[in-house]
Amino acid sequence: MTGLLRTVLDFVDAGGATMPPLLLCCLAMWYCILRAWFDLLPASAGALQAEMDRTFACLCGRSGAEDADLAHVLAEAVRSRTRRRLSLAAVLAGAAPLLGLLGTVTGMIDTFDGVARFGMMSPKVISSGISQAMISTQTGLVVAVPGLIAVYFLRRRVHRQRLVPVRLACPADGGNAP
Repeated sequence: MTGLLRTVLDFVDAGGATMPPLLLCCLAMWYCILRAWFDLLPASAGALQAEMDRTFACLCGRSGAEDADLAHVLAEAVRSRTRRRLSLAAVLAGAAPLLGLLGTVTGMIDTFDGVARFGMMSPKVISSGISQAMISTQTGLVVAVPGLIAVYFLRRRVHRQRLVPVRLACPADGGNAP
């Protein structure tokens, strides 16, 4: 485990100053994606059902049409929370390649600075700047592409998801649905 951690830290160090924000962007993006995914799981639909049951338990005297309207509003509130998470994940996925590009520019500036100081006779200076540029670019793309694919997949799922209004049994009327 320490060998893997050391390798990751060396990779982050080789990528330059833009790597820590890029990794934070990656972690925040995947947190939002996973939370949205958990919202869309069938087990979460059961939790939503329980939430609707509790809400409708206080509204037993209402008509079926009012219950259906309330169910739609409640379901839309849950979908909007998921859409907000996916929107944030999309923004973070869009920011990742830009952070990678910033790392590329920083690496190339370091390369030209090294050439200005030491001339073309120091390949280590030139190669370290180019390496920094390529590592940050690669990391930005590796973070963004799977994140955008996941966001697209989950957005399609949210769009297709239709929560059916629930008819609840009211304890006051002996358990008969309205």
